[in-house]
Amino acid sequence: MNTRLSTAPPIALPPFAGIGKRFAPVNRNSNVITENSNHNSNGIQILPSNNFVRPKVESNLIPSNSLSSKANIGNETNSVNTIPANDRREPAVIYSDNGTASSDNSSFPQIQANYFLNEDDMLLTDDVLMSPFIFRTQDAVQCGALSECVMPGMLRAEFSERNKLLNVEMVYDAMGFMQQLERSSGNEGKAHITPNSLEASLQPTVEEARVITTAKPPYQIVSVNEVWTRTTKYTQAEAEQKELSILNGKRTDPDVFRRPGKPLHESPSIAKGQPGSSTNRYTDKFGRDFIAYVTSYPITNNTNETTHILHIFKELK
Repeated sequence: MNTRLSTAPPIALPPFAGIGKRFAPVNRNSNVITENSNHNSNGIQILPSNNFVRPKVESNLIPSNSLSSKANIGNETNSVNTIPANDRREPAVIYSDNGTASSDNSSFPQIQANYFLNEDDMLLTDDVLMSPFIFRTQDAVQCGALSECVMPGMLRAEFSERNKLLNVEMVYDAMGFMQQLERSSGNEGKAHITPNSLEASLQPTVEEARVITTAKPPYQIVSVNEVWTRTTKYTQAEAEQKELSILNGKRTDPDVFRRPGKPLHESPSIAKGQPGSSTNRYTDKFGRDFIAYVTSYPITNNTNETTHILHIFKELK
């Protein structure tokens, strides 16, 4: 037994609340637990029925009768689910809480993604915890995708002597997951790998309109490719040392770069490592308006420092 367990806090902290616990069977003669039943026969507290949360989990991934606890990130409350009469006490499953995700309060469905962990598959040795996980999307088909994406992997977490999380390493098949994304979006064989280094970003391409800026104010242009020149009519000599605002016209909407519930599409946030995208109306060198979908990515060096920003323009016709 680990000698440090005696120093662990007496109350389980998120996101590991519920790990190592087994809930006793509830009254199987009643389909709903009333609010007056605060404890069962074994002295385990039962939450009111109006606090029950039943997660949506595909049966081919996690058995429905295995959902006996829920770890709420940032919340100390565990929800107990009723158990069928033929239940044989399958292991508890730990998964993330969707309630903390950002939302723009829109009535339209949005794609969500969750990690699923099985408690009985976890291995704890000294200060290291290892466990397989399953990462899967939710509502992707409802949003227009051809299929959901499911990715298995392995997680390794290391803790300090005071039981504080030091680092988490997640290993998975990156190329396999990229192929899933291509198939589910209907773009198999068409998706491109976005470069994350300056050398790769400067490679010639005939399909993408690329412009590279510095990662520090005033975020001046340092390189453009031929496709970007054909789209905007600005040559390398004309665009160099200028800002991307040279494409802003009277019909360019500045509010598009700050959408509620979406990542900011501004150079300061991208320079901090947060990619962004937006669709807006721009004006080329000769005053022609055009609509373009722009994606921006941070470019890092070998020390993981963001040195430049890559902007990819796709004109919408």
